[in-house]
Amino acid sequence: MGSIITKIEMQKRNKRRVNIYMDNEFAFACDAELIYIHNITKGRSMDKEDLEGIACEDNYIKGKNAALHFLEKSFKSEKQVSDKLTIKEFDIKTIDRVLEFLKQYDFVNDERFIELFIKEKIRSIGKNRIKFTLIKKSLPKELINEAISKITSEQQLEVALKLGEKRLVTLSKNENDTKKLYKKISDYLARNGYNYEIIKKVLARIINNDREENIKESILDDEQTIKENYNKLYELADKRYNILIKSESSKIKLYKKLGDYLLRRGYQWDQIKKILKELINQIDEIDNATNEGR
Repeated sequence: MGSIITKIEMQKRNKRRVNIYMDNEFAFACDAELIYIHNITKGRSMDKEDLEGIACEDNYIKGKNAALHFLEKSFKSEKQVSDKLTIKEFDIKTIDRVLEFLKQYDFVNDERFIELFIKEKIRSIGKNRIKFTLIKKSLPKELINEAISKITSEQQLEVALKLGEKRLVTLSKNENDTKKLYKKISDYLARNGYNYEIIKKVLARIINNDREENIKESILDDEQTIKENYNKLYELADKRYNILIKSESSKIKLYKKLGDYLLRRGYQWDQIKKILKELINQIDEIDNATNEGR
């Protein structure tokens, strides 16, 4: 037998929520909207199933409001919204239901999020850094790869030139040595996600022609540095690989675990992929099988 609703009162601090009393004792609080949705009235008898249903609906409304509030200031990814609701201790069923609502009305759209993110960041950082940042945000990797592939070398070069020229003006105030200027600008652009080909083109344009010989010399030095860094990366990867194979026989899982390990240490995916091809056999098959993972 159910209990009788004996009192319904508005909360003093939050007019959108009400307190429900059953058999003259406080039973639960819920969103005021649910009073009308579930026809909750004084004198009505309610059983446990009714209460559980109202609790689920109340969680959904609270979760939806929390998500919409989170989305007020800026566009967010599906994963960011999910993480936010998880932190607020909403259950997985409520989170899934809220996300369905948000996607239905286009409040969250990972494809559009990636496009907007790239549109904003392409003006200040390169493709490699953009891709790695999106991967860290746990966005769908097939969407990331598709969007990243649309970034042209011309787009990157245009921005990299502006960044390089601006950096040159700043550095030239205290540095006259061409080699040091070259190295500092090269490192700066690399940190911002530009690959070696883009960096070479930038440096060839912004360094004065009368320093051409020094530039060529610097290029050779830089290529040697790249080779040394590659060797260091290979040694690190090989050491980790030998540890992983003791407990992991699946080449696909080895590929992913080793790749993630090196990504966390700040190495670029293009460099990592070359190493993985050397360490793991039949890498082309693995790469195809894990295409969604990168």
